[in-house]
Amino acid sequence: MKQTLVLLFSLFYFVCASAQAQIKPKLLAGPVIGAVTKTTAKIWIGYVGKGDNALVLGDTSENKLIYPTSMNYISNKKGEVALTMEFTGLKPGRTYNILVSIDGYGTHAKFSFKTEDENPAKDFDFLVGSCNLLQYDVTRAVFPGGANWIYKRMKKKDGEFMVWLGDNVYYLYRKDWSTYEGMFKRQMKTRRAFNKFYRNFLGNQPNYAMWDDHDYGPNNADKNFALKDTSLKIYKAFWPNEYPVRESLNGNYFSFKKYDAEFFMTDCRFHRDPKGDTAGSFLGETQILWLKNKLTTSDATFKFICMGSQVLNDNGFDESYSDFPRERNDLLNFIANNNIKGVIFLTGDKHYSELCKRNWKGYPMYDFTCSPLTAPPLPRKLLGAYKNQWRVAGTDYARRNFGGIAISGNKGERMISLKIYGRAGGKRREIILSQKDFQKQ
Repeated sequence: MKQTLVLLFSLFYFVCASAQAQIKPKLLAGPVIGAVTKTTAKIWIGYVGKGDNALVLGDTSENKLIYPTSMNYISNKKGEVALTMEFTGLKPGRTYNILVSIDGYGTHAKFSFKTEDENPAKDFDFLVGSCNLLQYDVTRAVFPGGANWIYKRMKKKDGEFMVWLGDNVYYLYRKDWSTYEGMFKRQMKTRRAFNKFYRNFLGNQPNYAMWDDHDYGPNNADKNFALKDTSLKIYKAFWPNEYPVRESLNGNYFSFKKYDAEFFMTDCRFHRDPKGDTAGSFLGETQILWLKNKLTTSDATFKFICMGSQVLNDNGFDESYSDFPRERNDLLNFIANNNIKGVIFLTGDKHYSELCKRNWKGYPMYDFTCSPLTAPPLPRKLLGAYKNQWRVAGTDYARRNFGGIAISGNKGERMISLKIYGRAGGKRREIILSQKDFQKQ
């Protein structure tokens, strides 16, 4: 079997730029599993050098190989390549092994994923989190004990997929965000194999990621960031999501559906007005119209609106949607007035986790904040960030953590469990709600 794989790999190759001709092929990072449906999958790898650089899938049910139907890539001056391959014609509910052939690497299957089942309302669970400051440079000295091994604990939870809520890669220094080469380097370096727990996590379930300021540009950056188009190009090349293709929908936002849940991954940076303009935009007119249309036409039991900043919290500390009351109130009014059932916000950024609940014109709004993964927790009381009148009592957690969300039950009686896990994997908080809790009373 191994000889057959080697022979098939040799028949398939991806040729890089001619400048890479003398560079020995080497896998730098990956694979990273991106968007997966019943019949398609996107897989990312980072590598350098020219040669027989191939990634194929092994169908564990039919014992056959499946080759990519399309590829997209970008590269830097060093000849490093960020490559996304798309696979189509897959079967629902199948497990596929990922086989990488770069200079003989990975002819045995170490990473795998499963396509979606046919059942439209099955019980399933997934993970959420934000603020991923992986420590591989001077940050080790500044922020000791960052618990990069949290990803080992997350992998053991066997969530069907992961939702990244922003600050997934930190641009820490001006050199990281001031040029194309700097952004590329930071993204690739974060993916490098120094952290096996992080690498193994990214390669064993689908990952859906939106950005916030630290993987967009400088701290608290808005639409005036000069290199925002470059940043968008880099991000889309490193996170294999599904993005709108029309130019008029420019930005880092998209939606995807899993069984009877739909996710709206928003972009609160590319179109965002400067802070202080209370009549300004947070998501922007085009994205708001897109989101309203998606919510109106969605038939999902639960509709997760994912944002980089908290939505319901009004305490004024740092950034939140409340900084833009015109747009926020318009969106919340739209949801309440149209009684769009099943809406829940998923947010990050704050460096602590909590669940907020607020009655808005008779509609019970929920905002589940989950942060940080590996970045330092926030001393909330010292900084004046603790006060929050909309927090559900007993749900806040101010240490490194990740979230788990489970959806279960019969059609029409679905339940949702919101959990916060500590960095060692123990359950620290949990609240269980019914689908009836997410509609106008």
